[in-house]
Amino acid sequence: MLKLSNETKVGILTVLGITLLVLGFNVLKGKSLFSRNKTIYAVYKQVNGLQPSNAVQVNGLVVGSVSELNVKDNDPSQILVTIILTKKIDIPRNSVARISSDLLGVKTVQMELGNATEYLKSGDTIYAATVDGSMTDALKEQISPLVKKLEGTLSNIDSVLLAVNGILDTTAKGNLQETMRNLNTTMRHFSNTSASLSSLMDPQKGSVHATFSNLAAVTGNIKNNNEKISGILDNAKKTTDALANGNLDKTLLQFQQTVTNLNATIAKLNTTDGTAGLMLNDKKVYNNLQNSLGNLNKLLEDLRVNPKRYVHFSLFGKKDKTKPLPSDTAAVQQ
Repeated sequence: MLKLSNETKVGILTVLGITLLVLGFNVLKGKSLFSRNKTIYAVYKQVNGLQPSNAVQVNGLVVGSVSELNVKDNDPSQILVTIILTKKIDIPRNSVARISSDLLGVKTVQMELGNATEYLKSGDTIYAATVDGSMTDALKEQISPLVKKLEGTLSNIDSVLLAVNGILDTTAKGNLQETMRNLNTTMRHFSNTSASLSSLMDPQKGSVHATFSNLAAVTGNIKNNNEKISGILDNAKKTTDALANGNLDKTLLQFQQTVTNLNATIAKLNTTDGTAGLMLNDKKVYNNLQNSLGNLNKLLEDLRVNPKRYVHFSLFGKKDKTKPLPSDTAAVQQ
């Protein structure tokens, strides 16, 4: 039996370890060791966190994985991604390799197949490569307009508050406080009014209930006396019929003639025709009548004061002195 030295054993183990290490590294990178794979390349401006061993999918089916990511021609704006296709599929040349991510942030390369009749071969490069925005980018795109609107709104609110602060000086604040106190007083009055209204609407003791009860009683009385009311209306109808069928026209004609005669009499009184017209309209007749009444008053006064002037009755024949009239005396004193 061949004996191996310890140095030989260590060398063999070292070679086996290095081989297993290389094979395991390639397996972790998604490379198949025993199948014939197709290698294609994609060029991106930025890979958005894409890492080796990330899956490559076509219509949701995993067809390969990302092998390497390198800078092309020392230009950081061009990143060359090496893609290993483990499944035997034909990819049209106008296909698009799109980098996308799921909700957990896991990156994948989605192959969107084109409609070309020529297909990519191993070693070809896809230049139609795009990157979908991440959820953070999408949120930023959605939030950015809202942030701008919020900034504008806050600016407007700040302007309004400054304007309100300028308006509400010490006097205005005092007026506002007085208004609030008046409002509180009004609300208390409203509460009292509401309580009064509730008491009025009380179904047991409220005035409204009593009013409706009285109204019901009145309507009940009208209903009970319906026959009497009908009789009264019938009598009124008979009376009006009797007036309509009677001598109402003749009575009205006589009344009209009476009014005509009265107007004629009044017209005569307004003229100087007749004694009454002269007395009412002639000033001389009025003055003569006034003088005659004055003289008659004097005669009656003289008869009262000096009755012996008109009736002589004396036992001794003594002649009394004539007394002046009080009216004449008063005229002299004036």
